Parts: sequence; structure tokens; C-alpha cells
Amino acid sequence: MNFTSKSRTKCFWHRQTFCLAMALGVVLLSPFAKAGPAAENESIQYYKMLSTVEYAGKSQFSSQVETLFTVKKQSLWDDKVQYLISTNDFDLMDSDMNSGQQSTPKELLFVVDKKTGYLLGGDEDLAFWGKVNNQCIKSLKKVTKENVGKTWEQSFNLSSFGSSLPNDLKFTLTAIQLKTKVLGEMIAVRALSEPFIVKVAKEKGGVGPVESKISAVYLFDPEIENIYLSISVFEATTNINGFKEKLRHEIATYKTDAAGVSFDLSGLGRNFGKFVRKLGLTKEGLKVVKEKESSLPQWARSEGLVASQVANICAATACEGALNPVVTVYIPAARTVALQSTGELATAGG
Repeated sequence: MNFTSKSRTKCFWHRQTFCLAMALGVVLLSPFAKAGPAAENESIQYYKMLSTVEYAGKSQFSSQVETLFTVKKQSLWDDKVQYLISTNDFDLMDSDMNSGQQSTPKELLFVVDKKTGYLLGGDEDLAFWGKVNNQCIKSLKKVTKENVGKTWEQSFNLSSFGSSLPNDLKFTLTAIQLKTKVLGEMIAVRALSEPFIVKVAKEKGGVGPVESKISAVYLFDPEIENIYLSISVFEATTNINGFKEKLRHEIATYKTDAAGVSFDLSGLGRNFGKFVRKLGLTKEGLKVVKEKESSLPQWARSEGLVASQVANICAATACEGALNPVVTVYIPAARTVALQSTGELATAGG
């Protein structure tokens, strides 16, 4: 796999002159960047994703994965857009891939309706994430572009997704205008959730509460059409099994060229550093003790990481505040974290 070391990840942030220490497990994702010749109704874009999953309890688990995704976007009839997402690092598709899709292994294919922002089609897993995306869009109350320089609240109704997730997920959002030396004006949006409860199965039977929260920052172009950088941190803590347990999932993305080289975001300065600080990024990742190293417990692998992905989609939709398909970033992220949780992907630098 084309993984980079921790030092290279840190170098990226130093190049941007960010005034904060980034977590070892920040997931670096990015949106669309045109590259090379393409059909008139097609564009090719690239983003790099870094995903870290950490768990600490009686046992410990840590996985950090970095990969480059290619996104092919093609306009279809009736204002619909087809997305084909691929990576050379691992297989994005399940073995029971819908035979009607013309995808090859390691690729995801789905369609977005530009009129509504809804995600259409896909296999069983894609259908679930599509429902989450579509429900988030239905719940949107504010347009981010009209609220730059302001703080507002947004809530999402999740009552239709089972008893494990909260009925409502509430965020406080803030949008500010920034400027980079090369790309010019940018808009940064931050989403901080209120604490929420995820209900999970206990080791000895029954169900118990896990207190959770998510925070995210997105850096957009002035039109809020492209994501140049995103960072999100999900945390879940509980003592339902008689001891303290903590699950942490960090995701970040950044826009790149075809070679995986990031765009120059220098000039964001201290204002952006202060803006990001509330996410609670850590200076160092979890140091796993060999004697305690183990797989993720069942609640973390299932309900915990599902809650993380649902909360990430909600945060992304809230930050963008529009009907654009931000879910194109989270579909591959959801597949990646599913593989991480079972130990099927090697750790970066490992």
C-alpha cells in the first residue's frame, strides 16, 4: 500500500504553517481536482485520506491508514451525476457487488441527483449511507454561504435509523473567511456537536450508554463547491463493562494533484489554528503496549464506528449547508474504516 510515515504527515501540516500539533491519526481526505484530459462531461479529481482508529480499555487497538483516491465525475441525463471512486491500495467493493454495476474491483459507483442532492442506488452498505446523507439534506435549515462571519445551530433527525443512534444530533456551527497566499479567499466552517448517547451491547448482556461527540472543520473555496481540507474527531467513552473504555476516530482530507501532492494552503495563519483548536486534536497518538494489543471490542467495531460515520456525514452536511454531494468523501471513508476495524488494512509506516 502507498502509505506514508508519521513524519511525512507532520511535514504536511508544517508546510501549511498551522499553529497546532496534528494528531497522529488525522484522516486526510480531499474533494475534486481536475487533472489531465477528460471527456467534455467528465472530470477527474484526487484526494488523500488519512484515517485513524484508536481504542483504549483493558486492551488497546490502533490503526492508521493513508491512501490516495481518484474520483471520476460524469454528468448524466436529467441533472444526475455519476461518481466512480477508486484506489490502488485496497478493494473498496464487497464481494456481493451488485452485478448490474459496471464497476471493477477496488471501485465504488453511485449516482447523485443534483436537483435534490440525494444519493441513488448502490449496494446494501451504500444504500444505508445514502439514506443517512438524504436524511441530513432533508434536515438542513441554513445555507452556509449566507452565514459567513456568524454562528448558528443545526440539528438532524436520526430517529429512523434504529435505537442505537440518538433521535437527534445537534451542532453549533461557525463560518469565517480566510485567505491563502496562492489560492486566495477561502471559507472555513466548524461544526461542534452536543454530547450524544449511543446505545451499545454490554459484554455480559444488556445494553448500555456510550457518551459521544464529534467536531469537524472544513475549508472550502468561496463558492463552497470544493473542499480543500477537512478534519474531524469522533470520541466515545463508557464504563458499561466495569472499566473505562474510549474509542477515538480521526479523519482528515486534503485536495491533491494526480501524484498526491497537496495544494499550497500557506497563509492561513494563526486564525485558522485557533479555529481548529476546539476540535481537540492530540499531539501524539495512542502508544499501544504489546501485552495489551488486541482487536476492537464488539461495541466499538459495530455501533461505535457506525455512529462515527453517521456523525461525520451529519457534520459534513451541516458545514457545507448545501445540496452538493459531500457524501462522495464519506462513502470511501466508511469502507476504509470498516476494513481498519477488522485489522484487514496495515498501519501506516508499519
